[in-house]
Amino acid sequence: MLRGVRDGRRFEDALQSTANGLSDADRRLTHEIAAGVLRSRAQLDAMLMPLVSVPWHRMAPDLLDLLRIGAYQLQHLDRVPRYAALSTTVELTKEIAGSRTAGLVNAVLRRLHPMNAASEPADSVAALADEHSHPAWLVERWVKRFGWARTAALLRHNNTRPALTLRPVGVSQDELRGLLRSHGVPFEDAPFGLGLTVAASRVRDLPGYREGAFVVQDPAQGRLLQWAAIPDRALVWDACAAPGGKSVALGRRCRLLASDRRRDRLRMLRDTVTRTATDVSLFLADARRPPLDAGRIEVALVDAPCSATGTMARHPDARWRLTEARIVRAAARQAEILAAAAGLLGHDRLLVYLTCSLEEEENERQVEGFLDRHSGFRRDGDDLFVFPPDAGTDGGYAARLRRIA
Repeated sequence: MLRGVRDGRRFEDALQSTANGLSDADRRLTHEIAAGVLRSRAQLDAMLMPLVSVPWHRMAPDLLDLLRIGAYQLQHLDRVPRYAALSTTVELTKEIAGSRTAGLVNAVLRRLHPMNAASEPADSVAALADEHSHPAWLVERWVKRFGWARTAALLRHNNTRPALTLRPVGVSQDELRGLLRSHGVPFEDAPFGLGLTVAASRVRDLPGYREGAFVVQDPAQGRLLQWAAIPDRALVWDACAAPGGKSVALGRRCRLLASDRRRDRLRMLRDTVTRTATDVSLFLADARRPPLDAGRIEVALVDAPCSATGTMARHPDARWRLTEARIVRAAARQAEILAAAAGLLGHDRLLVYLTCSLEEEENERQVEGFLDRHSGFRRDGDDLFVFPPDAGTDGGYAARLRRIA
């Protein structure tokens, strides 16, 4: 899994391709170790570096990950005995890199001391980044935006394991509660009252999945859509619709056209709307060049591709894959999509802009730039910003823009 992430694959894709043949218990442990290594990588590296004589950056990537896998178990997994964490890591190293390297791993891990939980609070951006295992450049930009205390809270939030939230579809929330209760599945009410959180790891095995009783959707996304207040029966274009949680919600009360630019994502979207028996017209299209007639659409929903910095608790690899250049590229693409959507809308029509980003370039500044370039649009109410530590959910942003001329 860690190799897959290094090669640029998303964590979820690496999990699916490597862990499907495992038992449920082993799959959960595999997920926990790989995700834990990614969430605490900087912290683990800081503990391991003084114990090796070779410069850290010159060591083979597989060897670094083997050391991190062993160290994570020793430092964070009480239920894995110390001897088991050591022996399995050493045996794995023998298999991958040979007996000589296994001797090095054994020696390093045996010299690793338990983490000091009573360490001094971080007093610099670099120290804060190391303490919570985030890239320093990202922590620095968040400190400038949110301040020290709120950034520290965000970093702590990103290192938690988020709950899985089921959003009812075609059944009431009470009916979904009854279904889970009848099958002995523990649950709690999700934040904002939008769904039920469960501790399950295999969504497809949950009661009601095959019947389309729910979709998996973080409450923040439901809150953004709820706030958007898209009118019932409106003709809506969902411009970047996959994986389809919002499409399912809208398709049950609006006339919905939903598109995505990639065939694999469109298949994911089709699977979601088919499983939930939702009436949606699907088509493949780049949202920057929509094959739609101007004036036909009443509401354009742009749930924009973004840096996804509001979802880093859910995606432990994202912090290490993100760069400032990617934020710049995402913002440029968002501006193109917004311009294309604006060209479809006539007088008094609504453009709803959503992201799961925390970054100004993709949120407030993106909207301000759009309004500067499109004088016929105005904000329709205040924007909404969901900050993960405050809400206990993913983060996100929403703006309603209405054409007035």
